[in-house]
Amino acid sequence: MKKLSSLRNKADKLLTPYIISKHPHCLLKAPNCAYYTQVAHHHVHKSKSNRLRYEESNLIPLCHHCHVVLHNNESYWASKIIETKGIEWFQNLDRMKNEIVKTNASFYLEAIDRYTL
Repeated sequence: MKKLSSLRNKADKLLTPYIISKHPHCLLKAPNCAYYTQVAHHHVHKSKSNRLRYEESNLIPLCHHCHVVLHNNESYWASKIIETKGIEWFQNLDRMKNEIVKTNASFYLEAIDRYTL
């Protein structure tokens, strides 16, 4: 079990640098936005879907300020993200979130492979 949690932690740590490199600007641009991406926010929370934990389309590029703002009024900002990214994007995530995946070593190694720069 320790090996799996170590692999999960390694995969998780790769997400933010990857998203910063691919999407350098904050998506929300709330008032006082820092403009540059600093966080990879999971639109569908990790606790709600293992399938979407490492799905790039579920990772929202945010600055720290906008990340805090989002968590203080999640329903409002989630709707803004959907407006920006589109209903098809949202429906695709909604469909994928209930897909069952086996979170074994291969699952985490594939994510590590995908997000290693």
